Amino acid sequence: MARKAAPREADLLADERRQRIAELLAEHHKLRAQELVQRFRVSDDTIRRDLAEMAEQGLLRRVHGGALPAGAPVPPRASWNQRLGIDETEKVALVEALLPQFHGGELLIIDSGTTNGLLARRLPRSLPFTVITTSPEVALALCDHPRCEVIMPGGRLQPATASFCGPQALRLIEGVQADLCVLGVCAVSAAAGISVHEFEEVAVKQAMLAHATRSIALATAAKVGTRLAYRVAPAEQLGSLLTTADERHEGLDEIRRLGVPVSCVAV
Repeated sequence: MARKAAPREADLLADERRQRIAELLAEHHKLRAQELVQRFRVSDDTIRRDLAEMAEQGLLRRVHGGALPAGAPVPPRASWNQRLGIDETEKVALVEALLPQFHGGELLIIDSGTTNGLLARRLPRSLPFTVITTSPEVALALCDHPRCEVIMPGGRLQPATASFCGPQALRLIEGVQADLCVLGVCAVSAAAGISVHEFEEVAVKQAMLAHATRSIALATAAKVGTRLAYRVAPAEQLGSLLTTADERHEGLDEIRRLGVPVSCVAV
């Protein structure tokens, strides 16, 4: 009697696919989401949901762009230059979705981060703004904006974040009340709130949230439902969340239940 052929990986059911992902992780000790998309011939959102559910079950630990075994140590953060090209399509989509919210005349706090650097380069040149930023990248991107005044603290530049995080940055932010803060986030979830890689970022981001009438965070899909070592604030302190995560992402439902408006951007 002929043996029944094993199903092709592209034809696996969800539970079978997740079992295979667990086997691949045990074999290779690291998985990239895009490689799983290609291997199983499913969408980015399907793999994100798989990894999110497996992480919730304690089967793996989600990291930016993929997954590690559950007990693996936290990997070192990618350098600033390395992060510039990561998820760029998603970052551009987030920025383009945010632009219609600017009407001119606002006092803005624009946090550091590669997504916010893209925002600064696309901020409408026909509208007037005052921008307070701790990011040299944001400041330089606005140098040729004919109607934008840029205010930036001095102090020590934090290499990992390419931003100013010291007492001078805090004094500057605590002396204003901005119309809008565009917060840079490394991870966001209902349980862990907003969290970041670097301890030095925490106080500055807390001040940004406290000294803006309204706040919004731009988060690529890989950041949703994840947590990092240093907590900035509960998720409900966000005015709103703009993300490329799938509308059905379990982590988004949990954030919505906290009362945070969430908008999903198609990529």
